[in-house]
Amino acid sequence: MTDSLDRRAALKARHRRAILDAADALVSDGIRFSVDQLAERADVSRRTIFNHFSSIDDVVTTVCTEMLRGVIGSFRSTVTAGERASMFDDVAEALRATDVPGIIAFLWHALGGFGPGDPRATQIFHATFARTSDEMARELSQRYPEADPLDAAILVSSLMNGTVCVATHWLTRTSAATDDAARDLWHHLLEKLITTVRTGY
Repeated sequence: MTDSLDRRAALKARHRRAILDAADALVSDGIRFSVDQLAERADVSRRTIFNHFSSIDDVVTTVCTEMLRGVIGSFRSTVTAGERASMFDDVAEALRATDVPGIIAFLWHALGGFGPGDPRATQIFHATFARTSDEMARELSQRYPEADPLDAAILVSSLMNGTVCVATHWLTRTSAATDDAARDLWHHLLEKLITTVRTGY
């Protein structure tokens, strides 16, 4: 019985991974894909996709969330002295070290391009960054056990929601270009965000 459950769990995990890898590949190929295209690329049925994800948007959000987990990986590698004040520096440095423009450009292409105020894009942006914020707040609380968990949640939420605002502004200016000028603009906007959140209004 246990072997059967293990095999079923392994198959389920393999299908989920195949779906996410297929979505990543389709977007990288410049394709705004349908459920049927995704199922064909992943070599699974439509039903299997909906056993794992509620919609195509959920697939795209999950792929982008996995990419954005690089922020958490960067945080783990840059954690400093463990004092409350250093929490901010660690999260800010993790944002600096992650290719957020590349992730945003990926999302922009996954949605076939979009303009300011597009409700679908806004929802996916917020869902992606909210999932990452929750994970980052948990990680921060573990790394700083003496800190108030609410402080950690507020800090991460402030920076991540600010990143969504910066991303929207950056997309309006660049249409998701990732050349040197666009990346320079991203870094400028990110530093403005970090300074604003650090110092307040």
